[in-house]
Amino acid sequence: MLFNNTLEDIVTSYNNEVDSLVLLHKTKGGGAVRSKSGLAFENFIESVCDINNLVAKRDDYKKSEIIDGEQLVNLQVDKHCYRDGVLVKMIESKCYLDACYFKRAVDDFIDLHNSPDVPNNLEYAIVTGQRALGDNALKYHSAKFKRSTGKDLKIFLLNHHKQRNSQKAIYMEEYRNHFNLDMSEVEDLVKWLQK
Repeated sequence: MLFNNTLEDIVTSYNNEVDSLVLLHKTKGGGAVRSKSGLAFENFIESVCDINNLVAKRDDYKKSEIIDGEQLVNLQVDKHCYRDGVLVKMIESKCYLDACYFKRAVDDFIDLHNSPDVPNNLEYAIVTGQRALGDNALKYHSAKFKRSTGKDLKIFLLNHHKQRNSQKAIYMEEYRNHFNLDMSEVEDLVKWLQK
């Protein structure tokens, strides 16, 4: 088994962040909860990368390919992961993955794949708590990514309860267990990060 005390500490930290969302919603409202719930996943990913000898960078901007003389200089996703100074993985993080978020992530990954700043052997993943998109959108955008890059896009659904239900939100105490981590999915993420 891949787990050790360090990973257990990271899971405890994630749980503490999610536990705090109940009170945060009561005192500061939904906007504050949205920001902090997303941050719980980003913090989790960054910590798991760290114990697997990866440096997860944010605001690590890359240039786009040049199209008709135009080039962007600010391409990025949530985490650009480096091992020994070499970019090896890119991760988009979402508390829940809906069709709009998925489309944007796939488009960003395709732009990054075509970037002169990004190595060809890079791997891409979306790490999310729950799924909020239909099979058609999932299959379409996954196929679009594969056609454009020749690669498979990994999706890790980390929460125990995989399907999002907006009536059972992360800040509702009675549904808190829906947002516990599925440790077999966490183990799959760790294995992917170690490759």
